[in-house]
Amino acid sequence: MNWMTLLVRIGIFLIILLIGFLLGPATRNVIEKMARNAQDKGVYTFMGSMASNSIKLIAFIIALSSIGVDTTVLVGAFSALGVGLSLALKNNMANVASGMQILLTRPFKVGDYISVAGTQQMYEGTCTAIEIMYTSLVTYDNTMIIVPNSTLIENVVTNYSDKPYRRMVITIPVALQTDTALACREFAAVASAVPNVLTAPAVSCILNGYNADGTAAVLKLYAYATFDNYWNVLYGINNAIQVRRKELGIDQPQTSVRITEPVQPESADDNQK
Repeated sequence: MNWMTLLVRIGIFLIILLIGFLLGPATRNVIEKMARNAQDKGVYTFMGSMASNSIKLIAFIIALSSIGVDTTVLVGAFSALGVGLSLALKNNMANVASGMQILLTRPFKVGDYISVAGTQQMYEGTCTAIEIMYTSLVTYDNTMIIVPNSTLIENVVTNYSDKPYRRMVITIPVALQTDTALACREFAAVASAVPNVLTAPAVSCILNGYNADGTAAVLKLYAYATFDNYWNVLYGINNAIQVRRKELGIDQPQTSVRITEPVQPESADDNQK
């Protein structure tokens, strides 16, 4: 083999690699663009990531065959290497399997706001992508969190976007001298008038125990409160109740201290008198 032939093969090798490493990300971008109007975008992001890595690997094998490398031996070597890597990188393989399980069982999808109880802390945010090995979450303060897929499978995941209607329980402390029947009736009425609060089932208000300082009125209601407007509904209810309790003069519980003078014992002279 002369130098010219060797240079040509090296050139072909580099060109095939370049095409593969350009075509892989391009294919991924095309697949992700197809997901813009899809209901479950996680499937597309997972497929895009898988397609990109597969194209790069195929391009690498073809490039090696172009310079005379026996690809059958290479495939066998990759198979043996794959077994070794699977044992060494079992956590990564678990993430891949977990990603596939997420796409099949669909406990959440791209766009849902979720929280997952990790081994050390709670992860919470809007799902933006489900990749081969990890899932991306954007927190409420616009911070990106990368969560391994195995963490999402092995721990409890709360999907706040799955149900549009939420049950809300609000505790309102009141003083002991409060007319509790009037307070509960008024609190339930103002809460029912807040936008997005459901009238069926009706808002209920009950007393929840006593202590030395006061008692508590507990509102129980259902509201159309997706993650986007949940806090607006809650703040609206709290504000309406605060305005009404000021109008009615309902006080907060206050700790009271009673001071008494000790009784002086009678002296012997007093007894004789």
